Amino acid sequence: MSSTLFRRSLTILSLCVGLSAAACGGAAGTDDDGNDANAAMSQSGAVEFMLTSPVSSNDPATAASAVAAAQWWPAGCATRAKDPTQPIVTVTLNNCTGPFGLVKWSGTMTVTFAKNADGSLNVKAASTNMTTTGSPATFSMDRNITVDASTTRTVKGTSAWTRTNANGETVTHANSWTAMVDAATKCRTVNGTGTTTVGTKAIATTSKDYKICRTNGIDGCPSGTLTHVMTPGNLAVTISFDGTSNASVTGPNGSRKVALVCQ
Repeated sequence: MSSTLFRRSLTILSLCVGLSAAACGGAAGTDDDGNDANAAMSQSGAVEFMLTSPVSSNDPATAASAVAAAQWWPAGCATRAKDPTQPIVTVTLNNCTGPFGLVKWSGTMTVTFAKNADGSLNVKAASTNMTTTGSPATFSMDRNITVDASTTRTVKGTSAWTRTNANGETVTHANSWTAMVDAATKCRTVNGTGTTTVGTKAIATTSKDYKICRTNGIDGCPSGTLTHVMTPGNLAVTISFDGTSNASVTGPNGSRKVALVCQ
C-alpha cells in the first residue's frame, strides 16, 4: 500500500477539526476539551500511520519488512528494526515532534504481525516507557488489514492513546472503526466510533462516511459527517463536510458555516 494512503485515514477527527475554537460553541471549557479530543485522535492516528501505512501484503514477514524499511514520519527521530527471525518490528522514538502539540515524544513501540484464520493480517502494537513533553504516554493498537484486491484495503479494529495535556489532565482516546482505502483513487472512508476523556469529561464521536482523498500527495477536503456528544451535559455538535474548504457545524448555539484547513 502506498505510504500516503493511510495518512490521517487512521484518524477519526473530532470537535473543531481544522476549525477556529469559536466554531465549536457551547459552554465555557467546551472548546478546550474539544481541541484536546481532536489532538488525541490526530496523535493516535499519526502513530497508526507510522505503523501501518507501508503494508501492502497479508503476509506477516513481508508486512514487517515493509514497515521496517519504509520512509518514516517524523523524519530523523524514529528508528526501527525488524527481528531477524520473527515478524516483529521495534520502533524507537527520540524527542520527536508530531501533530497537535506532540513534542519531545520518546519511547519504544513493539509491533507484531500475524496471519488471522481468515487470511487477513493482524497488527498489534504496544508502547514501553513512552513520554511526551516529559509526561507519561501510552499507545496500543489491534488492527486487522485485508488486501481486498490490487488497489483496495480494509482496515478495522481498535486503538488506545493516553497523554497529559497542558493543564495536567489525563487525556485518553479509544476508537473502534473500519476504514476502506482505495490505492487507485487515493481515497479512504472511515466509519465507526471513538471516545475521548479529558479529566472527568467524555466526548463520544461517531464517524459516518468520513472520506478524504489525496491529490499530488496532499490531503483534500473531507466529506461525510462527524457527530460529537460531550458528557456531562449531553452537549452535541454535528459537523457536515461536503468536500470543500467549508463545513456546516450544528451545535448548542445553532448552525453556522466554518472554514477548514484543507484544499
